[in-house]
Formats: sequence, structure tokens, C-alpha cells
Amino acid sequence: MRRTLAFIVLFAASLSAQPALPIPGGAVVWTDTAPNSANMYDPATGLTTVLDASPTLIWPAGILVTRQRDVVFADFNGLTLTRVDVLGNVSAAGLVTNTPNRIAQDHNGDFIVAGYATGSWGGTGGGSPSSLLRVDSTGAWTYIATLAGNPFSVMVEPTGIYGFGDYVVTLPLQGELQRIDSGGLITSIASGISGGPVGVTNFPNGDYAVALSSFDSIVRIPRNGGAVTTWVPSGVLGNIKDLLPDGEGGFYVTEAGGTMGSRLMHVDPVGAVTQVLGNSAFGILQAAAIAPNFIPPPTNPGTGLAGLFGLAIAMPQSPNAQYLACASDSVFPGLGLSAGDPRRSPLNPTPFFLQSFGVGFPGITANWGGTLDGSGNGAVLMNLTPFPAGAFANIRVYLQVALIDPTAPSNVARLSDPLTLLFN
Repeated sequence: MRRTLAFIVLFAASLSAQPALPIPGGAVVWTDTAPNSANMYDPATGLTTVLDASPTLIWPAGILVTRQRDVVFADFNGLTLTRVDVLGNVSAAGLVTNTPNRIAQDHNGDFIVAGYATGSWGGTGGGSPSSLLRVDSTGAWTYIATLAGNPFSVMVEPTGIYGFGDYVVTLPLQGELQRIDSGGLITSIASGISGGPVGVTNFPNGDYAVALSSFDSIVRIPRNGGAVTTWVPSGVLGNIKDLLPDGEGGFYVTEAGGTMGSRLMHVDPVGAVTQVLGNSAFGILQAAAIAPNFIPPPTNPGTGLAGLFGLAIAMPQSPNAQYLACASDSVFPGLGLSAGDPRRSPLNPTPFFLQSFGVGFPGITANWGGTLDGSGNGAVLMNLTPFPAGAFANIRVYLQVALIDPTAPSNVARLSDPLTLLFN
């Protein structure tokens, strides 16, 4: 008990020393090309903020929110990655030789870039092939794999042979969905996909949701093979540019102009579509990202001296809510909620999950359940210092938070985004 209390006091002191974070959990960040800019929308306040509108921007493209709560976005024609940190400072995050389109952050914290061949599709220069690239914390880039066509989108899966996770890319002109591991091995997931696959993400059971640009529809591709089925038919969405998971089995979709205008849309777990933000918020919306609401440490944790850390909960739309945390050692096909509730978690109900649900592990975890503060913030605390250094190296653990409400379906008001924790 004394060790746990000391841990809580130490963590609280380190947390209070951090600057105020401008990117709240659940906030939407997006890139726009009319005018060229990176922006944020906070659903808790309804306010929008311009993060960067530098005149040097040429064509802002992919965007993400890092585990440090920075925003990083790619400039398609500028061949750069730009960072807006938690204090609002703008700096270079990397320079690549390929034309960067969509970007993601893997479980090691590196940026993964879907790079067009330079000189193709309006890109500048020439000589660099269609590729998947890695940009590390120093801004240095390396090739992961050379691809048969320009990759539009990239996502990082929670699974894979390597701890960093596997990468899944869409090749619109080739009509293919490919998986690439951290060593560069390419495997075809599905080919002959008509309609130009662009955005891609996982359903909670591991299947792939893929947006088709020519049909403006979303299809479902089974993870382990099988027939492709339509999830959202044509006629509802327009000029799809990006596809993002909401953590509960639904998705956010970005649209750029076209007959529907520029909108941020939401698709719920049964496929029903509603509008989140309308045309007045955007010029020509390109990519978007949702700030995580369950947040790992800035760098991967470990054991021994590196085993004292916290996982921040940031749900500003749910102040004073009760929560429970859970963890599993595997994901997919995941866990459905009660009958009639279409939501699903990707975490598998393994013995590890059942042991940890709502109570954690005595002597190792604290605040595994509790109440968020008046701003919707909290922290799950972990103390792995009793274990030898490197004891959990390259092991992944998957975590999620459920907000509890006895009046809600399954007694769950909301699920956080799932978190993949890779140990050093």
C-alpha cells in the first residue's frame, strides 16, 4: 500500500508540471486546402481553432495527433511533415523525398508515411518511387517498402509479428489493400477492388472498412478472407477523403467538395450516417484525425526504473463520469456488448481481461476505476518497478476505458479509443 500511495503522489506531481494541452481528447483536427491550413474543432465547446496557416504551405494532406498531444501533418507538394506542439509552436517534423499523402504513428512512436512517387499526381520533382516510409523522432526517414502504385492511405494495426505493428495501405489505381510488416514484407489482403479504395481502418472485430472514391461508398472486407460487402451505399456520402474509427464500432468520414460539399460525417456501428460538421466549417476538407481520449506515456514504458507511469483519460464531453478500465493480451474478434447494443470492443475476453476488468492488478495498478474530474480528465496508474528491466520488452498490451451509466445500453455510456501499449 505504501508503494502504491508513493506512486500516486509521484505521478500527480509530474502530471501537474505539464503545460495545458490545447488538443482535448475527442477533438477533431483536419487539413484544408482552401485556404491551406491545419485546424481543430473541439466538440465539447463547439469552437474551431486555426493551428497553422503558414503561407509556405502548398497542399496540406495527412494529419494526426501524437501521443505527446502534438499535431503533425504532411504537405503533399512541400515534401514535409510539420509539427504544432502543445504550446502552439510550429516546427519541422521531417523532410521526405516522396510526395507524402496520409500519415500514421506506429506503436514505437515513429511516423509512417504513404508516399507517392515524386512527379506523379501533381507531386513535385522526380525519381523517388511509390513507397511506405518511416520518419523517426529525429526527423530522419527510411524506406519500409517500395510499392507497385501510389498508396493513398495508411493505418497501423494493433497486431503484427513486430512490436511496431503492421501497416495497411490502399492502392487506388491497382484496386488493392496490402499489409506491410515493419520489415517490409508485403502481403495482399484483397485485390480487384473496384471503385478506387482510399481510406481504410479496422472494424472492432478486425475486418477492414474501406472507402471507395469512385462510388463514395464504404465496404467491409473480412479479415480472414471472404466476400466484400457494402456497409454504406452510394448516394449518402460524397468525395470521400479519409476514414477514422470512433472507438465503438463506428467511423468518421471526411468529404472534400463535390455534390455534397465539404463535411465531417459519422457512421454509427449499424451503418447509419449523420453530419458532425457542415460546409461552413471547411473550405476543401482533406484529411482528419480524432485526438485520442486514452493516452499512453510520451515514450514507450518498461519495467524496473522505467516501470512507473500513467495513462491519461481525456473525455471533456463527460465530466464527473464514472469509468472502468480493462486490459487484454490480444485483440480481434473482440467483445460485443449486451444483446441489442451494436457497439463492440476489439479487446478479447481472455483470462487476462477477465482478471483486470474494473479492478486492475493489486499492487501494480491504481485508479483502474473511479470518477473523472469536472473537466472529464483522469489517469490510470501503473507501477511495474518490481519487475526486472526489460521483463516485458516487445510485449503489447491492449487497454480501453468504459464510462459507466446504469441508464445506458449495456450500462456503458461510452467507450474510449482502444490503446496499444508496447513495452521496451
